[in-house]
Amino acid sequence: MHSNQEIKSLIEQINKKKWWHSPPVDSNAYKKRGIFLSSSYKECEFYGRPYDNPVRVCLSNPLIDTEVNIITRIFGADSPQMETFRGLMSSSGKFGLKERFRLDAEIYRTAKKMGYDGIALVTAEGMRKIKEKKLPRSIELNILDLNKSSLNQGT
Repeated sequence: MHSNQEIKSLIEQINKKKWWHSPPVDSNAYKKRGIFLSSSYKECEFYGRPYDNPVRVCLSNPLIDTEVNIITRIFGADSPQMETFRGLMSSSGKFGLKERFRLDAEIYRTAKKMGYDGIALVTAEGMRKIKEKKLPRSIELNILDLNKSSLNQGT
């Protein structure tokens, strides 16, 4: 487990970083699933054309972990959400974009109710970097409150 000082340092690093955002097709997506940001312009291009300027965040209580650990923590290892996640990760193609968005919405609502203001998704390798007190290069950040980012200020 990380000390309060280590967590505070990690949150400061997240808040200092420039984040990239591609606007969603669905104008209600922010209310349903939060604001997804990428740690690099190149990673963000996967979701569409990113804004020209990076986004800043101001988080105080983000949930930071791998997606499987986050789902386990907030729903449980044997939850329907974990089953959906496993289906999304399998090559069977059983689950699609609709299920991904539904899972994102469930994670968003539950984490927000638990008092988190953001979710930082990292890989297992990224978690090793965090244990070394370094911010991983590749992070997907989901902001649960529009007021916690500079997105609503047009930057």
